[in-house]
Amino acid sequence: MGKRHTFMDMEFNRPDYDPKDRGTFDSGLVFVMMSFVSEDSDTTYTVIKEECKILKLRATRVDEGHGSGFIIREITSLIERAEFIVCDLSYERPNVYYELGYAHGVGNDADEVLLLAKTGTKLHFDISPLRVHYFENEEALRSLLRRQLTSMIEVTRG
Repeated sequence: MGKRHTFMDMEFNRPDYDPKDRGTFDSGLVFVMMSFVSEDSDTTYTVIKEECKILKLRATRVDEGHGSGFIIREITSLIERAEFIVCDLSYERPNVYYELGYAHGVGNDADEVLLLAKTGTKLHFDISPLRVHYFENEEALRSLLRRQLTSMIEVTRG
């Protein structure tokens, strides 16, 4: 999300923050950051993909790439190009926290990033003050995604 300001510029009203700077991005692209450690992850990702498709968005995660490319380059490229980011903080994976930090550093605003986690997930200190949406099951996740992504589209494209 090529912007000249960062998430923190916006949050702390720093002079570099420019609310008119929409940055550059691939319209409709949603990058999904999440752990791959459990079967639940596949179910969660399937629900995210399906809900994005209903809203005419294209969800992808890095393991859908092909070949033997440099994975961190693919991740950073997807973060920089995505119109929206869905970040599943379940399972407390360091790579997910790293990717979220990078997303904030390159200018993704709060209205472009959806943070979610399974109920009971322990959030670490630096993430705990951010708005995280919790879900207990697949049905709750679907409802949460539909409501939040629709709102994100309205706010950012409106």
